[in-house]
Amino acid sequence: MADYSTIKTQFVGDRLKETRWEDREYVQQLMALERIVYQGGPKNGASRVLFERLVRRYPIEYGAIATELRRGETTSPEEFRMLKDAQTVVWRKQEQMEQQRVEQAERRKRDRLSKELGQWLRFGGLE
Repeated sequence: MADYSTIKTQFVGDRLKETRWEDREYVQQLMALERIVYQGGPKNGASRVLFERLVRRYPIEYGAIATELRRGETTSPEEFRMLKDAQTVVWRKQEQMEQQRVEQAERRKRDRLSKELGQWLRFGGLE
């Protein structure tokens, strides 16, 4: 059971206030991230793996938590939404580029197989 009274940053508290109960795992993961940062970083291999996974999954949240704990600077809800929107734009662009790479690879494979089939048939192979 999560103990929400252990939340240390306004940032995580703000996320709790705007998160539905069904989505509480998000806040619990932010609490875990907050706890590791508050303790000065991961203390063992398991917490290092968790920390790295959480930072990759929530880079903006990590930055806001770390900034608040280390420098006392809070991230407003408006600033957080702006950063998340910018991140979404970047991720969509990356997804589009990855999709284009996959499509190009598939086209090259089809072209190569088509040429190979043509050569196969020219040398008497059966279709």
